[in-house]
Amino acid sequence: MKKILLPALGLAFLLDTTTESCAQANLIHGITAGIGLARMAANKKDASAAKKDAPAAATSTYRGQVFPMQRTPADQLPKKGAEQVTEVETQLDRFHTALLADSASALCTPEQRTAIQTALVGLARAQSRWDLQPYQQEATFYLAEDARRQKAASTK
Repeated sequence: MKKILLPALGLAFLLDTTTESCAQANLIHGITAGIGLARMAANKKDASAAKKDAPAAATSTYRGQVFPMQRTPADQLPKKGAEQVTEVETQLDRFHTALLADSASALCTPEQRTAIQTALVGLARAQSRWDLQPYQQEATFYLAEDARRQKAASTK
């Protein structure tokens, strides 16, 4: 990041001496875009390292829709954030059990909806390098299915 920032500051200093404001604005936008691209590249490196740390997600199917189901074996839990991983996976297991138990009733209460969101936030804080996407996709699937079921029940 320092390698990018120093030339950008040098160009900004040189822009101070030019008189054409349109060219100056275009150059500033170009510099800003370049810095943004550099940050995105750095984030991709961090994300690929995080994917190496997290176990691979399996998939499950319900009513023709495929969704990830990531569960971490106890011996692969990270030292930092193990409790949060277990909490998220426990919440997701509750949704999955409710999903398979009945095809019409609601999957969760408002308290359970809040609990999964809180658990995901807690895991993100405790394990910032962990790949949360499979957990988020699974939770999103369950919440969408819950909303579909509640809407179907209210139209009867």
